[in-house]
Amino acid sequence: MLRYVVSSLHALKRFYRDTTATSAIIFALSAIPAMGMIGIGIDYLTALANKARLDTAADAAAIAAIVTAQNYISANASKQSDPALTNNAMAAGQAQATKVFYANAGVASTRVSAIAASAMQRSSQTLTATVTYTGAQSTAFGKMFHVPTFPLRGKAASSLTMGMYLDFYLALDMSGSMGLPTSTAGQKQLMAVNPDDRSDYPNGCQFACHFPGNQGYQTARSNNITLRVDSVGKAVQNLIQTAMSTQTLQNQYRIGIYPFIVNLIQAAALSSNFSQATQVAGALGDTYLDNGTSTTIGAALGSGGTHFTNMGQQLANYMPSSPGNGTSASSPKPFVFLVTDGVDNEQTYTSSAGWNGGSTPQQPNINSYCQYAQQQGITISILYIPYQPIYNPDTSFAGNEDGKVNAVIPSVASTLQNCASPGFFFTANSDADINSAMQAMFAQAQRAARLTQ
Repeated sequence: MLRYVVSSLHALKRFYRDTTATSAIIFALSAIPAMGMIGIGIDYLTALANKARLDTAADAAAIAAIVTAQNYISANASKQSDPALTNNAMAAGQAQATKVFYANAGVASTRVSAIAASAMQRSSQTLTATVTYTGAQSTAFGKMFHVPTFPLRGKAASSLTMGMYLDFYLALDMSGSMGLPTSTAGQKQLMAVNPDDRSDYPNGCQFACHFPGNQGYQTARSNNITLRVDSVGKAVQNLIQTAMSTQTLQNQYRIGIYPFIVNLIQAAALSSNFSQATQVAGALGDTYLDNGTSTTIGAALGSGGTHFTNMGQQLANYMPSSPGNGTSASSPKPFVFLVTDGVDNEQTYTSSAGWNGGSTPQQPNINSYCQYAQQQGITISILYIPYQPIYNPDTSFAGNEDGKVNAVIPSVASTLQNCASPGFFFTANSDADINSAMQAMFAQAQRAARLTQ
């Protein structure tokens, strides 16, 4: 009997220690929720991937909206005064946003449903677009736990500041001093071969004189000596190329060229078609440099020193009485690009009477025009090409004209700088610097236009 009891106790102890059956039951009971959690995790990761795709689609839609609206405005530049232009552009942008969103969202081939909405605004030249979407990702495993869908929502925004409509009036000093070689080395080179005025300049004249009977200009051309008028012409042509390549709106920029000596004339009318301006810039020296002839151009420009008073008054005749703000093609913002060595001289010359008034080199008489222009809202950008001191001056020539010029040169820069709009005064000496300065003037005009819209 005792043996039987002991045997029974050992049997109970073994049963107590044996957990195999319990583990199987516990695993069976816990497997279902564990697998469900894994399934929900898979559903969640799928939802995250689909949300990322919807976010990308919304980003693309917002960008498409502003680009489409900008293109619509640009293509309809002639209708800038039409009050419906902006509304039509916004509608075109929103329609394109919807197309782009659904094309990129891929909702038709997934368990995702999504609805997108877009909104657009225009403030001056700035376009903004907002695309929002709401939707749901249906689950494969979540239904077991009463989670049939995961909500999806997102928002994307984009903005673009369109370029401003700008007018550039290039007032180019074409007096005889622009016939100086650009560099001092060029002056010395011309002096060595120039046959003009040998009685007054036995060591050679530095000017490529363009007057009848003088050979300096053709001598400079024959010897490939770069004159300041050449450097300016090339810089203007490069500026035109930059304007053509940087336009973001149709007919965004207009350029006109206005050479001046005694008088200012319109050599290339203000236009968004730059062919005439390009042609004029390429022939500045041959056509407009002070030549003292009786040709139509020569008679219109006059000959002699640079007359800044006339320049300001006459340029105003080609400009609008009420300058625009640049927000539309019908309201362009005006910029005057004045390129000069800055030395004023009120003398004149005609082939019949010769020189009149005497040589009176002085600081540019330009203050009254500068005040008027800035009051009108016109930005004045000045490229000062310093009058290089006359090398080997002749004190007996024209009442010591060379000496007077050399004496006035140091004070010219400050007068021109006071005339220029803030941040719009540039100086250049060499051929390369003149080109770089002209590019900087254009870039500064673009920046200023964006900041003041």
